[in-house]
Amino acid sequence: MNPPVGVTDPSSVASQEYRPHCLSPELADQLVSIYRAMFPHDSVPDEFYQYVVQKLDDKAARDPQLLRLLCDGVEVLNRQPGSPWHDLSEQAKLETLKRTEQTPFFERLRKDFVVDFYSNPAIWPLFGYEGPSNDKGGYLNRGFNDIDWIKKEDR
Repeated sequence: MNPPVGVTDPSSVASQEYRPHCLSPELADQLVSIYRAMFPHDSVPDEFYQYVVQKLDDKAARDPQLLRLLCDGVEVLNRQPGSPWHDLSEQAKLETLKRTEQTPFFERLRKDFVVDFYSNPAIWPLFGYEGPSNDKGGYLNRGFNDIDWIKKEDR
């Protein structure tokens, strides 16, 4: 299957080592950790989270306001009562993120993650998604009813 136009080549996403060019390495690591807390997928390697941070890094290189938003947002998370972000328990991280849920920082992270993470064809197999079906005639006659993880009586 050919990846949709404009979507990263699936073979390159998890195999390239990411080195930030605009964000500091510490900030990039912290953003990966924040994304892990916001969107926990234990079976997904860090490379996919790093890919989203890399996309943010590319955007921040062209947009100083975005860079400032990211730096300020992470600084706010590090100044929350208790400990710096990396020293917080998973529960404390969630509580800290909840307090920032209505901020432009949180909204931007959520928006970029949803777009850049879930539209990446390299990650789809990890979730059991086969990709778009329009070029294969749709889902109806291609196993639409093969949902074996839902009990038959629930269907």
